[in-house]
Amino acid sequence: MSEKNMEEKVEHATNSKNVSLPMSRVRLIMKSSPDVSCINQDALFLTTKATELFVQHLALSSYKNGSGKETNTLSYSDLANAAEEKETFQFLTGESWPFVIIHTIQTKSTGV
Repeated sequence: MSEKNMEEKVEHATNSKNVSLPMSRVRLIMKSSPDVSCINQDALFLTTKATELFVQHLALSSYKNGSGKETNTLSYSDLANAAEEKETFQFLTGESWPFVIIHTIQTKSTGV
């Protein structure tokens, strides 16, 4: 899949009124916060859409800078590297995101 096709798919998803993530799951995650008592349908839709767009942005950035570009694959290490290297995703490198910490430890111990 070419980079242009990938960007066209992201643009189409951005303009689409549909969502791919299950809104019930997003609602459940939102309700897990003690500060949330009720959730408006519009707020739920917008949060779901924003989450999808964030995941698409992370995946596209990881793919563009990743090692699997030749084979059209996206690996865990591509995502972890994007989180570590791009300022946009720096908030993912905190203690609450063990996948990035584990990747950092593995990288330092193997020297790769």
